[in-house]
Amino acid sequence: MESNTSKCLNDDSFGPTVAGCRDEFDFTIVFEQSFFSIAPSVIFVFLAAIRIFSLRRKSPVLKAHNFRAVKLVSYHFTAIVSFTKWS
Repeated sequence: MESNTSKCLNDDSFGPTVAGCRDEFDFTIVFEQSFFSIAPSVIFVFLAAIRIFSLRRKSPVLKAHNFRAVKLVSYHFTAIVSFTKWS
């Protein structure tokens, strides 16, 4: 059984266009997955890492311990409700 579900012969190559298939007006599957899925994910992870490191240097804006307790209780409540719904 073939892993490539496309009927185009060069759909597994990286080139941006498919030759001899779909009127030569479509991207190859490898190009679509690389350019439209992997590249944005890598950019997001890189920018998120920069943002996390920049935020670690700043002091916290909200220093209330009560707010942390409210978040913790609400998280556990949501987890328990979700668990009981799935059981």
